[in-house]
Amino acid sequence: MRNLLIFGIASLPALAFADAADLMSIANPAVLDARATLRATASGFAADDFVPAHRIADTWRNAPTPRPGRNLAVGFGRAEIGQSYGGWTFGTFKRVDALGEGSRDTVRIYAAFNDPDSLLAQNGHYNLDYRFKGYSADGLRFAWAGAMSERLTVGAAVNLLKAGTLRVEKISGTAVSGGGVATVNGCRELLYTGLDYTSPDRANLNDFAPPTREQTDNGWGQALDLGLQWRPRDDLRVSAALTDLFGQLRWNDVPQLTQDFNNASWPLQFNSPAAVAKITGTNRYRDYTLQLKPKAAAAVEWSQPSWSVGAGLAATRGLILPEANASWGRMGGPLLRVSYEPRFKSAGAAVHYGPFYAGLRTDRSNLNDARAVGATAGLAIRF
Repeated sequence: MRNLLIFGIASLPALAFADAADLMSIANPAVLDARATLRATASGFAADDFVPAHRIADTWRNAPTPRPGRNLAVGFGRAEIGQSYGGWTFGTFKRVDALGEGSRDTVRIYAAFNDPDSLLAQNGHYNLDYRFKGYSADGLRFAWAGAMSERLTVGAAVNLLKAGTLRVEKISGTAVSGGGVATVNGCRELLYTGLDYTSPDRANLNDFAPPTREQTDNGWGQALDLGLQWRPRDDLRVSAALTDLFGQLRWNDVPQLTQDFNNASWPLQFNSPAAVAKITGTNRYRDYTLQLKPKAAAAVEWSQPSWSVGAGLAATRGLILPEANASWGRMGGPLLRVSYEPRFKSAGAAVHYGPFYAGLRTDRSNLNDARAVGATAGLAIRF
């Protein structure tokens, strides 16, 4: 009986609770259901180093407080519904992945576009270095999971993807402020499915205005996921997943805006006809194939009949998010898990009862000021 209780507390949270994998919305295909199961899951995590997370896409009301060195802004989300039977799973999902990084100077320059005096009132030299890549996709997922032994389950999934929104942006250069004017040298490249076309005869220097208008075609793509669940002892569980292997997404006729700043004075010349010689660039449509970067997750959990402790990490594109957690509860009753990830200093709490689980995560009690927010929820109905 003790072994049965240990196995229950060890295996149930593996399916019911968020761990480090959910920080990047990584789905482990090594889930073997003993009976036909309808499962609906959703996870999302957004965080940055300088402003409240929910305001990052809006006008920043307060001055940002970036950290020294590399500043990050990340967002991962996934919602899926699937049916499993006999080791096979068919599901449909929607996913969003975004990761941006820039220097502290870059964050301050960006904020200054809404509050120029914060930058131009003082003399300074700023290095511009910003990179962002984000996309959304809908998909169909065909997964298989099988037991290699009593203690080891492996799984694989093939994902057919339909491309959605794409945004790829890069900024590099310098800005020197003095006398109420900033002199900018550098380059900005923006590839974005949401760029609005403007007729060249009505466009200013910040508008996307190619000679002719084209219609973006969101194409298809694919990716492979691998995973395992290993129970070396009754009280120990290990899981690992590697997703987006050989992944690609394709778009045709994506709007691309390139701007070269050659001693351009801001704000005087950015939208002035006299700035044509100092702000040059190209406006065009181009085909683009996005090579998906693999995401990886690993976790270990040690359990006793009424509690467990664990740790894990998720990684992609040079970003590593570790997490530690602890759980309390017994089979047949509610189970509670608390967790902490140190990169954005967010804490989470989740509860599982019967076929349902849900969890929330934040770095601050006041969600309006939180720089890291996340949520998970799921429902598993077994027939």
